[in-house]
Amino acid sequence: MRDGGVERGFPGSFSEPIARRLGDVIEGGAGEVAVFDFDNTCIVGDIGELFSHYLIEAMAYRYDLEAFWDLVHPEEGREELRELSLGLLGVEAALRGKDQRFERYLAEMGALYGRRLERLGKRACYEWAVRLHVGLTPGEMERYTAQAVAAELGRPLRDEVRRTARGEEVRIARGVRVISEIRALMRALERGGVDVWVVSATNIWTVRVFADLLGVPAERVIGNQVELEGECLSSRTAPPVLFREGKVEAVEQVIGRQPLLAVGDADTDFEMLCHARHALVIDKGDALLRREGPSRGFMMQSRDALSLEAPQVAIEALGARALVGEDVGQEVGR
Repeated sequence: MRDGGVERGFPGSFSEPIARRLGDVIEGGAGEVAVFDFDNTCIVGDIGELFSHYLIEAMAYRYDLEAFWDLVHPEEGREELRELSLGLLGVEAALRGKDQRFERYLAEMGALYGRRLERLGKRACYEWAVRLHVGLTPGEMERYTAQAVAAELGRPLRDEVRRTARGEEVRIARGVRVISEIRALMRALERGGVDVWVVSATNIWTVRVFADLLGVPAERVIGNQVELEGECLSSRTAPPVLFREGKVEAVEQVIGRQPLLAVGDADTDFEMLCHARHALVIDKGDALLRREGPSRGFMMQSRDALSLEAPQVAIEALGARALVGEDVGQEVGR
């Protein structure tokens, strides 16, 4: 990714044909809506995945609730994970990193999603992952997200690898960065009278925090969520699940009109891209989008040609939320 020139008001490195077409779209777009996937579209990185690893590392999942363990299948290592987790919860948080069980816990719990994926596939995993937040409050989700985002903005973009006792490799793509051209495109759309929405398969509470740093208000964020039970998240999914056609269903239910523009990066965005009048693919090699996109008139923009925003920009915006600086240690490791 690199810095580039300017075309039709977009700083950075959109290809010239795409920049011209986006300019034309915006010129006639007043009163319309644009929908953006979030992970690996607005940012480099997957904040949904990294938020999960943050909760594992901070031991912030509600391991004390039977409702959490009801979501883990015996074949996925439920009893071993329960024993490891509850044992470590009895250790003072500041000392856990020195406990010989902790590295094993990180690897085994980190492998849980991959085990579920192997058993049931991607669609089931998207619905299940948001249910694992059972017992947390929306406020805790926001505060933990702010902590996770701040940490990942401060990390280099690199893979971290852990290995389980079964020999499984848990590969974590560390670090997140805002894509400069996406922020510029969002601003240009808003200036042109186009309402910008984020439609993401990540849990809605996490996406709201990060999307706010790009200027997208909470009421224009659609994400996977569960029903509330009192003040806490339950384990009951609130439909639709934002996977492939579920994104279109959510757009129709919440926004109620066809988007002028959709932006995405993966096969899970395909139906949403097809649903919009114009589609921009942040191309990082997805086979379905490369095969189908050109014939459908999708704008295919190489992600590698785009530029990364300095992390400090988002960090400063995050600090202004008065969330990242809060000490959540009292709520971690129940």
